Amino acid sequence: MNRHQESLLRDGLVRLGIDCTQMMLDRFSLFVGELVLWNRHTNLVGTSDIEGIITRHILDSLSAYCLLKNQNGSILDIGAGAGLPSIPLKIAAPSLSITACERRRRRAVFLRNVVTLLGFNDMPVEERDVREIKERFDVVLARGVGELAWIVELTRTVLKECAMIIAFKGKITEIEREMERLKESSAADKGMHIDIQRVKVPYLDKEERNIVIIKTK
Repeated sequence: MNRHQESLLRDGLVRLGIDCTQMMLDRFSLFVGELVLWNRHTNLVGTSDIEGIITRHILDSLSAYCLLKNQNGSILDIGAGAGLPSIPLKIAAPSLSITACERRRRRAVFLRNVVTLLGFNDMPVEERDVREIKERFDVVLARGVGELAWIVELTRTVLKECAMIIAFKGKITEIEREMERLKESSAADKGMHIDIQRVKVPYLDKEERNIVIIKTK
């Protein structure tokens, strides 16, 4: 990243309430560099524009930071792909216990490479379908995975009791439609509690972003 891009990221982190260190910036710079490099031959994200990656992917992923910064439990990022949101969250809060799950081989290879370069030896990468994982987790992260009904059904076997699903979403009108379809689906559970939190992603003020929190009984 050049100085302008680093300044953009630093300002975004501050606006999200994240204490920015030089080590953190160095790790983000390494992550972005690898993302741009691998994106040339592996479809990881829709843009190789660094400022777009910072605002639309890194800062958007960090919109859940306030919910997770003090999380002591285990976290699973499903359909982790390019490591979004798991890698930015791990960089911002290294103490988080995160596992990345990605069934597509090229993306899983990318994730292992980045995790190694960043020195995150405590961050496993599972190259398999979520339904093949035997371990259970306290929190599941879902960004760009699918509708709420699909996410709930997909993660049923990997959630502990009293666990939480955090789904990154856009417009509230679409979320409401997804919630209706969830209620009508076989994945519906009377014990679930659903909360929607509006989030403000720095530099994306004109775009509606929400986080859906599903708590299981």
